[in-house]
Amino acid sequence: MPKPLRVAMLARVVYPLHGFGGIERHVFHLTTHLARLGVVVKLYVQTPPSTTSVALALPKIADLPNSLQPTLIHLRYDFTSPFLRPNSILGRTLNYPWYSWQLGQLAAQAVRQGQVDLVHSQGLCAFGYAVLRKRFSELQTTPFIANPHGMEEYRTPDRAKWLAYAPFRALSNFGHRQADRVIATDHCTQADLPKYLGVDSAKVVVIPSAIDVAECLSLVSDELRSKLREQFKLATASPIFFSVGRLEANKGYHILLAALAQIQDILPSTWHWLLVGEGKEANALQQQAQQAGLGRHVTFVGRLTDAELHSLYEEVDIVIHPTLYEGSSLVTLEGMIHRRPIVASAVGGIPDKVFDGQNGYLVKPGEIADLVAKLRIVLAQREQWSNWGKESVRIVQERYAWPVVAQQTKALYHALLPREKLS
Repeated sequence: MPKPLRVAMLARVVYPLHGFGGIERHVFHLTTHLARLGVVVKLYVQTPPSTTSVALALPKIADLPNSLQPTLIHLRYDFTSPFLRPNSILGRTLNYPWYSWQLGQLAAQAVRQGQVDLVHSQGLCAFGYAVLRKRFSELQTTPFIANPHGMEEYRTPDRAKWLAYAPFRALSNFGHRQADRVIATDHCTQADLPKYLGVDSAKVVVIPSAIDVAECLSLVSDELRSKLREQFKLATASPIFFSVGRLEANKGYHILLAALAQIQDILPSTWHWLLVGEGKEANALQQQAQQAGLGRHVTFVGRLTDAELHSLYEEVDIVIHPTLYEGSSLVTLEGMIHRRPIVASAVGGIPDKVFDGQNGYLVKPGEIADLVAKLRIVLAQREQWSNWGKESVRIVQERYAWPVVAQQTKALYHALLPREKLS
C-alpha cells in the first residue's frame, strides 16, 4: 500500500481561527480537501490573537481517521508595538519578514527530519523557506510549490501605496523564484507571474482558487431569507442589485453609483441596490448616493454572517462587482453558485469566470460609460437571467469546486515527487 503524501503547508491565517477572508478560506478548504484525498497536511499558521474565543485548532473533519486529520502548528506573528496595527502596511512590513523566517526554519527542519515530502507556501510565506532552500542543497531535492495569490502589492493604482508595498514585492519576488512550481490562480493572469515576480514561465502552473459549493449552499436558510426580505423591504423591490466587498476606493463602488444614476431612465421605481461590507469609504459612498438622488434605492448593509450573506444571495437578481483590481475573486464565485447573472470588471481572474452573453457581462474597470452600457444590455435581456444563472453554476461545478481543484493540486504534488516517494 502506498504511503500517504505528507505536505508542509506554510500560511499565516486560516478560517475560522483568523477571520473570514478569501485567503483564510482558501487555506482551510485546501487543507481539508487534501486531507479527504489522503494527503497528510502539517499546517503552519500564526497564533490567533489572545482575545479570540475560538479554540486553537481546526474543526475535526468528519469520517477521517486521526492519522489524516491536519496538524496545526502555531507561530507568533505580531512583534510590533501594541499601538501599531499588526496588519497595517507598516505593521506587516515589520512582522512578515520575521514571521516568514520562523516559518522557513520550521519547514526546513521538517524536511531534514523526513517528516514531509513537499512544501507548499501561501502568499508572502514563501520567503523564509526560499532563503534557506537557496542556501542549503539538501532542501532542494524536496519539491517546493508557492502560490502568490492576488498580488495586491503589484496591482494597486495608488502611487503612495505602491511605494509602501516595495518591501513586500521584494520578499515575494525572491520567495517565488526559488520554487519548483508557482501557482497562477487563473489562466488570464498566468502571464502576470513572469511579468511581476520574474518567475520562469516554465515553472508556472494554473490551479484555480476554488469555492466549497455544498458548504455555501448549506448555509441558506428559509427563515433567514424571510427575515432579510422583511428587514430590507425586498418583497416589492425589483430588480435587486447586489454587491459584496470592503468599502474601499479600489472596489469601484463610486463608479457603480455614478452608473446607476445614469440609468434611472430605464429603471422602475422599485429598483434597489444592496451593498454588503464595511470600510473607510462608507461615509463618502453614502454622501454620493444622497447627492445623486439614489438614497432611497440604496442600502448599506454592513457586515453579515456567512449564513445571512448566502441567504441574501438567494433574494437578489444581479451581482455587480465593479472592482478596479482583483485577485481570483471569491465574490464572483459566490454569486455564480447562487445562480445569479454577474456584471464584473475584466480584471484579475474574473475574465476566466464571466463570459459576455453567457452568464453575464464584463466591464472595463473604472469606466462609467462602459458599466452603464453593460447594465443597459443586461436589463434589456431579463428573460436570459435564469439561463445565465444556470451557466454560472455549470462553470463553477466543472472548474472551481474544491473537490476538482484539490485533485488538481494533488496531481501536481505527484508530478513533482520522485517515484520512490510514492511507493
